[in-house]
Amino acid sequence: MTIIDQWTGRHAHALRAALRQTNEAFAEHLGVSPRTVAKWRERPEMVPSPQLQEALDTSLRLATPDTRARFASNLGAAEESRTLDDSMISQLQVAVGDLARVLARFNLSESTEGAMDESRAR
Repeated sequence: MTIIDQWTGRHAHALRAALRQTNEAFAEHLGVSPRTVAKWRERPEMVPSPQLQEALDTSLRLATPDTRARFASNLGAAEESRTLDDSMISQLQVAVGDLARVLARFNLSESTEGAMDESRAR
């Protein structure tokens, strides 16, 4: 079973999605306002109060095995997405470096050709 040391908005949103509940239903389930649940989605790094940490722990502990599997998958999908983003950024950095080298060679050859054209004109 997935254990969360410290819940964040990202974790809470993943649990809400795993439970297949609306913000309103999840808020009622936890005894908070729907605005609180919306804030967790807007600010995934937000850390809920200790009382809400306990309520989220209880909700996850009492969830069905299917819900817990969806929860773990939701968290894993977010991690994979972040890794993919990091990988893509790395690939883009390499591509930009390659492009810069090609452009530098092109500019060098263009200026060399220009100098050669000028010397021929003399």
